[in-house]
Amino acid sequence: FQTVNNPRKEGILKLPSHELLISEIPLYAKNSDNGKLFVLKDVSEIHRLEESVRRRLYQEQNIARYDFSHIVGKSPALQKVLSLAQKMAKSDSTVFIQGESGTGKELLAQSIHNASNRSSGPFVAINFAALSETLLESELFGYVEGSFTGAKKGGSSGLFEAAHKGTLFLDEIGDAPLPFQVKLLRVLQERQIRRVGSIKVIPIDVRVIVATNHNLKEHIKAGLMREDLYYRLNVLPIKMPALRERKEDILPLAYSFYKKYKPLSLDAKLYFSNIKTCLQNYSWPGNIRELQNVVEYLANICPNEPPQSSDLPEDIKSEIFKTPNDIIDLKEEIFAEIKRCNTLRQPVGRRSLAHKFSVSESKIREVLNVLHEENRIQIGFGKYSLKVI
Repeated sequence: FQTVNNPRKEGILKLPSHELLISEIPLYAKNSDNGKLFVLKDVSEIHRLEESVRRRLYQEQNIARYDFSHIVGKSPALQKVLSLAQKMAKSDSTVFIQGESGTGKELLAQSIHNASNRSSGPFVAINFAALSETLLESELFGYVEGSFTGAKKGGSSGLFEAAHKGTLFLDEIGDAPLPFQVKLLRVLQERQIRRVGSIKVIPIDVRVIVATNHNLKEHIKAGLMREDLYYRLNVLPIKMPALRERKEDILPLAYSFYKKYKPLSLDAKLYFSNIKTCLQNYSWPGNIRELQNVVEYLANICPNEPPQSSDLPEDIKSEIFKTPNDIIDLKEEIFAEIKRCNTLRQPVGRRSLAHKFSVSESKIREVLNVLHEENRIQIGFGKYSLKVI
């Protein structure tokens, strides 16, 4: 006997204990109809295999790409954080990362995962600020078929299941809606989830890392954060320092980003030689992410020569130099005055320049450093210390 390529007929037989998938396939021998073949499969076994495949696919896609070696910087503030994080990596307890936007919280979370005994498991990240309240429960906990309009046939596992035996990174936890916080608290306490529309409880084994750029104690006072959830999450607290708190790392980070954008161009130290002071004096409200954007901007605006302070984005110039053109105009006026004094062999220094231009000596020092980094003047000692090159 042989089967033919006709579309098979399928149906579900529901029994008290489980369901069976029945497939009907016609059989033929020498062009004669010789009956039908019925194949019975346990539906729960099919679902188990589908979940196994789905979990394997999730694990293949949800990989932490970074470890501690990818975190650039040698400042004491950063080294203290890294030392603490490496100790936390050996634990399965919840890590609570605080820090401003752009400080590298997810990079730290991935590093902790890759240094843990769960490094061979998946690293699954979800950003609460990017999902609506209606999607959160189905995304994190999964759903069964028919649980809501548009639900996929066969349902879907959620991110908690996808992170089984690995790490679940909950970013911007401060943006989680209050109704969902109750459900999240229960999952963290019981370590089991229930898919939307299901009564079946699924145990999970995940390590949770959360991150926020908010002051969650202020959120609690404002009624935006459950206090019990906060203390459930705040087990191993760690804070990523802002870039302005680790100024020693600004230039190494800039060099690293420049090599990424222009790997075969100028030497990184030479490229930033004229604007080192400007980069170090800026407050970097956007932190590392903003620095990376600035380096990419400069690599495009000045691809073949070191940029000058005038080439910096307006945001940086407006903060460092008060108004966008203030330092540029003052710099050129001071340069012209030094050049005039050199020509007339007259003494010139910070005090005389500060008096002439009605600004502080610290501002004059700042401008002179910029001119010196641009290789336009020499700074020495004595009343004839400033010379145009």
